[in-house]
Amino acid sequence: MTSTRRYLAIGIPLLLIVALALYRILSANTSGEQRRQNLPLVKLEAPTRATVTATLQFSGDVVALQQASIYAKVGGNLERIFVDIGTPVRSGQVLALIDTTELHQQYQQAQATYENARVNFRRSRELSDQNLVARQDLDNAETAFKIASAAFEGAKTRLSYARITAPFSGFITRRFLDRGALVTQNTTTLFMLMDLDNMKVVINVLEKDIPVVTPGKEAMIRVDAYPGRKFPGKVTRLSRAVDPGTRTMAVEINIPNNDHALTPGMFANVDLIIDTHPNALTIPSNAILRDDEGYYIYTVQNDTARRVRVTTGSEEASRLEIRSGLDSIPLVITTGQQFVRNGGPVLVQK
Repeated sequence: MTSTRRYLAIGIPLLLIVALALYRILSANTSGEQRRQNLPLVKLEAPTRATVTATLQFSGDVVALQQASIYAKVGGNLERIFVDIGTPVRSGQVLALIDTTELHQQYQQAQATYENARVNFRRSRELSDQNLVARQDLDNAETAFKIASAAFEGAKTRLSYARITAPFSGFITRRFLDRGALVTQNTTTLFMLMDLDNMKVVINVLEKDIPVVTPGKEAMIRVDAYPGRKFPGKVTRLSRAVDPGTRTMAVEINIPNNDHALTPGMFANVDLIIDTHPNALTIPSNAILRDDEGYYIYTVQNDTARRVRVTTGSEEASRLEIRSGLDSIPLVITTGQQFVRNGGPVLVQK
């Protein structure tokens, strides 16, 4: 019993010492791990160089560069219609024909009057050369001939107006009447004709942006019908006057449309390119922060966050141009920067 008590007296304190040592070791490890877990976890990325374009964004409707409502220049019933919606036509092509019965009668009457006046004038001139008629009679015959000639030309022109022709090449986008409909002169619209080879978008530029918008500036046009596709265009005309109500100026952008992908009436988003910066230093747009003094980013030195003031430029495809401040910065915090403080420790994600 005495030997057993001796072993217990020695073993129990020894076990306590070992247990205490293990506890301190585990506590130290746990405390270090907790401190490590409490550090902001950040991700670094190196700035890259790329070509950045400075743009202005607008929206507008796509319209045909050249379009016209086709009217009848004479009245009557529609005798024939040669085209329908979607029909491609060429300049001068006959689109419809108005009944010419009455117009033809007027033409024949005017022609007969013209021929009679022409014969009378020629006869009076021959007799005048022989001094057989008075000068007054010759003048009257000449005046009657001129009046009859003008009336004949007018009747001929009105008869030609019965043939409704296309003023330019394009597509018939609307047809308003059917065969037999009564047409009144210069008031009834027969067709809508549009040239679809070229389109335009009219944008309204704010007064402050007018100096950077000049003819020849390039633009990229996007429409919902073709996701991911961009249609190139150029600024061609400026109204040169600011609307007092909106403080904007109307600007036209022409768009080639050889494949007729764009159609009038489409809603367009316009990126007007006002400048291009090649070899620009860029970082992800979400890496930038801002306070009362301006823009800044965070970098890491010896596992410590360092604030760096920067000057920003244009933004494109979720990347922001940095014009100054990053020349000697190899890495930028792009994830977790909102949780760090200047001079504070961070944990860099590998």
